[in-house]
Amino acid sequence: MKEYAKMLYENPRGISCKECHGKDGGEQILGYIIKKDTKIPYKIPSIQNLSFEKFKLALTQEKDSRSIMPSYSLTEDEIITLYNYINHKEK
Repeated sequence: MKEYAKMLYENPRGISCKECHGKDGGEQILGYIIKKDTKIPYKIPSIQNLSFEKFKLALTQEKDSRSIMPSYSLTEDEIITLYNYINHKEK
């Protein structure tokens, strides 16, 4: 089951969670935006320690044009597996 959970995190439908959320789901800097000659980090929030409801909502809600979060079309079981993997994996 742990291998399946890792596979879901690293490649759930061809777009890796790991690419933006890092190997453990913590806050990451994805890149930088230059605004008025100031380099501003573009931060991806941590997905660790979210309630299951917020985690599920982020994966299932309809995205607007400003969101870079992809839609994965995950099943309920896959969402539960991912949630448990992120919040219970050995650090």
